[in-house]
Amino acid sequence: MSRIRNNRSVAAPLALATVVALVAGCSNDSAGPEQGTDVEDVAEAEPEEGEGAQLLGQNVTVSGEVDEVVDEGAFRVGGDDLGGDSALVLSQSGSFDDLGTDVNEGLVEDDTVVQVTGTVREFDLAAFEEEFGVDYDDELYEEFEGEVVIVADQVSTLAGESLTIAGEVSALVSTVAFQLAGAGWTVVVLDAQQAEVSRGDYVQVTGTVRQLDIAELEEEFGTDLDDALYDAYAGDLVLVAENVTAAEPVLEPNQ
Repeated sequence: MSRIRNNRSVAAPLALATVVALVAGCSNDSAGPEQGTDVEDVAEAEPEEGEGAQLLGQNVTVSGEVDEVVDEGAFRVGGDDLGGDSALVLSQSGSFDDLGTDVNEGLVEDDTVVQVTGTVREFDLAAFEEEFGVDYDDELYEEFEGEVVIVADQVSTLAGESLTIAGEVSALVSTVAFQLAGAGWTVVVLDAQQAEVSRGDYVQVTGTVRQLDIAELEEEFGTDLDDALYDAYAGDLVLVAENVTAAEPVLEPNQ
């Protein structure tokens, strides 16, 4: 199977705002939480240093756009939204079919956002083949030797799902929009003012994943948005939040 990679250029994760009370009827059955660890943490981790060493063995839940399909048993998430860095997600059986997910090039072509729960490991081809009883393609997998990866227990697509995600506010786009760093995909949050976020804040957001439609949001929430600010995100899967709270990363930088 040839490897499929998403090479499109995208803007940083975005968060759009509306009044929290207006979305209080959304489900509280979160697909998360993703407190403290995100795709960027895993993608940038070095197994022998600092945060990377601390991540090894931890069970994490992260989400991001599928950036590359290695084969039916492995894919990368988050690369385009993280400046090229991405996290490798690996199946224990050589296929994600047993987890209810069909991994194919359509996930890349459709900019599919997935949520992954699994254990952070250092990739060791020979050890993994013996442990999982899988004969990996050496030519495809040898480049991952020594890389920090996620061995998945659960994989799910997020459209229509509730989700809790955490990350750092990287920029305030307007009074009703901010960017969330490290999420690995576009994030839309409702009411930057009510959430009282500032650049550099680390926040946890709970909401529902949906396709961004500005006209639909304006009608649904009774607000007038500057369409030009969100044109680049039209049609993307985004997180429309019902709650934004301050949070703390599990691992502090340079620890």
